[in-house]
Amino acid sequence: MSGFDVGNLKYVFEPKSIAVIGASRNPKAWGHVILKNIISYGYEGKVYPVNPKADSLLGLKCYPDIRSVPDDVDLAVISVPAKLVPNVMEACVEKGVRAAIIITAGFSEVGPEGEKLEKEVVKIARKGGIRFVGPNCMGIFVAKTRLNAAFTAISPKAGNIAFISQSGAFAGTMMYWAAMKGIGFSAAISVGNQADLELSDYLMYLADDETTKVTIMYIEGVKDGRKFMRALEYYTSKKPLVVMKLGYTSSGARAARSHTAAMTGRDEIYDVVFKKYGVIRVYEFDDMFNIALAFANLPLPKGERVGVISSGGGWSVESSDALESLGLKLPPLPDHIIKELDKVLPPFWNRRNPVDVVATVEPEPYKTAVELLMKDPSFDTVMLIGYGNFGRISNLPFIIPREDAVAKEIADLVKKYGKPLVVVNVFGRDFSNVKVFEENGVPVYLSIQKAAKVIKALATYSQYLRNLKEKK
Repeated sequence: MSGFDVGNLKYVFEPKSIAVIGASRNPKAWGHVILKNIISYGYEGKVYPVNPKADSLLGLKCYPDIRSVPDDVDLAVISVPAKLVPNVMEACVEKGVRAAIIITAGFSEVGPEGEKLEKEVVKIARKGGIRFVGPNCMGIFVAKTRLNAAFTAISPKAGNIAFISQSGAFAGTMMYWAAMKGIGFSAAISVGNQADLELSDYLMYLADDETTKVTIMYIEGVKDGRKFMRALEYYTSKKPLVVMKLGYTSSGARAARSHTAAMTGRDEIYDVVFKKYGVIRVYEFDDMFNIALAFANLPLPKGERVGVISSGGGWSVESSDALESLGLKLPPLPDHIIKELDKVLPPFWNRRNPVDVVATVEPEPYKTAVELLMKDPSFDTVMLIGYGNFGRISNLPFIIPREDAVAKEIADLVKKYGKPLVVVNVFGRDFSNVKVFEENGVPVYLSIQKAAKVIKALATYSQYLRNLKEKK
């Protein structure tokens, strides 16, 4: 698209060689941590530490200056004091470096002097045709190129969720949280001040990145609103985007400006733009991942009609309120489904949607109920609440031996019928069937309200794509 230089971003995401300028002997220094992460994560390209006071670092030959590196350098990671960055960027231009990541803080986020310094760096980089990330950022992670060029103690696992953040601390928290949950990334980008490359540029690259299924984004504001909207239009026509936009109060906006020099703008404008382009906006940390996991693993529903199977009457009431309050629909059960469930459920079951299986212990009736709703055209999505609470917990023996096997069979119904299934286990993640569901692509949530938000997000984006198709 016009206004985007996506081609040059391959040197950020897919470099064949990297120089770490400011590589340090100090194990706590950013330059040391980043160099170590690049090496230990298994990057297969050439790596050149740059430090005029060292002969070697972490088993690699050191160079006194980027210009003394004997080979071409695609990407320079710069971690030197802010006042030295212009001279370093000049050296990168002379060397013919294609892209850079400026880790260093002390630019526009600190005031007029820092802003002046930042503009000088931008001018030098543009003169030399260098695109760069930052400054004032944590760095980047890219799974497909085994690149962990970030100052973090966490090495994320590979996955199909991309993450973009205007906050380095938030990005670090996200990477740690995801690692604890076993969630993988295709890419994680800390954008910093966006002096050159902006949120929009990364979205344009990720839109066509085959390793990314969904992108989550933490933002405080954008610099070029029109460019951002063009990027949203292109990205969301291909993939779902989940955004946590903060700085929506006056205090939050002031904090954002001092943090990353963000132009926060009026929050209601963001709401209008997000709705126009099918962006899923969230306000809580875990909602961002909850929704992304569903997009990454489940098919999209054809509508907003939800069938619910619950092992308790109270959960049936709670799910009804949670789903309907979000505008989702709970169609009545067709007669043929009632007749089939009469064969496997106690005679006093409720015979309506949500289906209350009245604390049935055996797992097979749950599978029967899920499959009946999945294959029936009356329902677009199925929610299963309270399955498997009598099975194996941690290292304790099974009480109901087939719970895990039936959980696998239930998960397989998603592919069989091409409909999303969302599972809720309010008792926690210690039940072995939770792992079975998640290993087979069915996310499990710990509250009915969180799961309802996920279903709403799937339905909203699906409707957006249908509207786009109708306009063509």
